[in-house]
Amino acid sequence: MKVDVRVVLVGFAIVLNMSLTLRVWSDSPNESDTKEAKTPVAELTVDEARRQAKLLHSTYEATLHTVHREYFQEGGRTPIPARVLEDIFYWVDEETQGETRWIAVNTEAMSIDHNPESEFEKQAAKVLATGEEEFEQIDDGMYRRAGAITLFASCLKCHESSLTQLRTKRRVAGLVINIPVKQASAKNTPAKND
Repeated sequence: MKVDVRVVLVGFAIVLNMSLTLRVWSDSPNESDTKEAKTPVAELTVDEARRQAKLLHSTYEATLHTVHREYFQEGGRTPIPARVLEDIFYWVDEETQGETRWIAVNTEAMSIDHNPESEFEKQAAKVLATGEEEFEQIDDGMYRRAGAITLFASCLKCHESSLTQLRTKRRVAGLVINIPVKQASAKNTPAKND
């Protein structure tokens, strides 16, 4: 059984990055409504910790099963990590009742499913293409976040021609995560980019 250790390490790095972004962020009580900077919450309530632990458990379990299923096979072709993560998105979305997907930002989409579709996604792609790291919006009971994912040389082999790879501008994809929120909290929490 031949396993590309780099692929497995990239997969675990992606999961680690995802878990670090799951930290709860909120404004401290003394901040004014106009201040955009967010401060990490030092302590979680038991319910928040329980919810995060369950989500992390689901993420790690889905990653473990997916990595084993996709990368530890005799023969056969190894799928690209971004495609494998879509399986993980499915299982975590089932747990959270959320929705996660890739969007093309400043390179060609390798799948028509990755073209920005909603107005939020189209706006997010424009914002991320300017170099911003994230874009968020709260609308109709849904917290929507798009974060930049740097495309490395191994990604750009397919996403760009060899001539356009000579550009020095950072190329990114977008990771869109939509999570249902209570209407009351959605009204009281301004989105970072509004």
